[in-house]
Amino acid sequence: MHLAVNKLSGLRALRRARAAYKALPSERCDLFAPNPDPQVRWTTRLLPLDVLGLDAAPDTDHPLAVAVPSAETRLQARFATSTVYSQNLPALSFVELDEGIAASCPELAFVEAATYMTPMALVLLGYELCGTYTRDARNPRCGDATFGVRPATNVGRIGDFIEYAGRIRGAQKARQALALVRDNAWSPMEAIVAALALLPMSEGGYGLGDVALNRRQLTAPELVLLGCKDSRVPDIELVGTHVGFNYDGHAHFAVGETAEGQQADVDAASVRAKYLDDLRRNRELAAMGRVVLPVTSEDLFQQGGLDAVMLEAVLIAEELDHIEDGRFDELKVLISMPVLQRERQRIIWSVLPWEHGDAYARQIADQLARLGHPREIVTTVMDI
Repeated sequence: MHLAVNKLSGLRALRRARAAYKALPSERCDLFAPNPDPQVRWTTRLLPLDVLGLDAAPDTDHPLAVAVPSAETRLQARFATSTVYSQNLPALSFVELDEGIAASCPELAFVEAATYMTPMALVLLGYELCGTYTRDARNPRCGDATFGVRPATNVGRIGDFIEYAGRIRGAQKARQALALVRDNAWSPMEAIVAALALLPMSEGGYGLGDVALNRRQLTAPELVLLGCKDSRVPDIELVGTHVGFNYDGHAHFAVGETAEGQQADVDAASVRAKYLDDLRRNRELAAMGRVVLPVTSEDLFQQGGLDAVMLEAVLIAEELDHIEDGRFDELKVLISMPVLQRERQRIIWSVLPWEHGDAYARQIADQLARLGHPREIVTTVMDI
């Protein structure tokens, strides 16, 4: 059997593979025609559901997205929809995940996602593909992410792919989103904070300038001799300043809730140890001349919570780095405007890992549809 999946089906398969293998196969392959051999015709019983990240077989309401090299090779099955890539597709644009089963390579997956994701969701997909985590294949919004995986690609490779595949549908929107993506994000929440820091205020972000993620900072030798760690890694740094952010959420301290809403059992000693380590981390980074502000889940969920953190970062940068070029003047004026606050918070809520996020994502998608964006965005926006 030979089958190449793409779009959301391909992305789901990539996420499942990254979580299971910790790294995608390094070899890429060309697109091949679907073939049910040794069977005569296609049926859902042929499909390796686990490899495809599916709990149930696809059907007419939830079809499998398949890539084919020509109109003549479209998969003739009611449970599938076909995308014809007869031209403009670079060589080696697929990755084989199992014998005979391939998916869009990470770069192509990013371009394809521009046709069904809202701009902010697409940006966050870029962070995921270029980072060391992957979202859950079956429940990307609220499912458990897998951490410590190898990046599937990087910003440079995606950019090169877009240049070669500039005529593929979605390439222009992918190019715009890629400008807000940075390599080496370690978690979905960290990626959200970084993306919002980069996103211009006119588009619902903060426009703080460039950021760098997870760059190791060496501790002064005299502190190391006294028992301090020899290096620390702030999550996010504002390039050109001595200010940064660390995301510290509930999962960071192994604190959570059960499905019934009751507090989960945790080891109080380990929580205390992590809390103390974070305090020491901030002290040691301060000794290196870096002020790293903690960002909590409450800051993201609370109306205006992240606004306060970002404004604090700006005021510290102006004081510590003596910035006098008016770089943050617009932000300081606009950040308190109620209409912008509401729009920004709606964008934040739309990408957070909670069940109500879908409703806010739907509102944004409907607004985009009214402005002329493809209607299919409205149906799959929650798959971030």
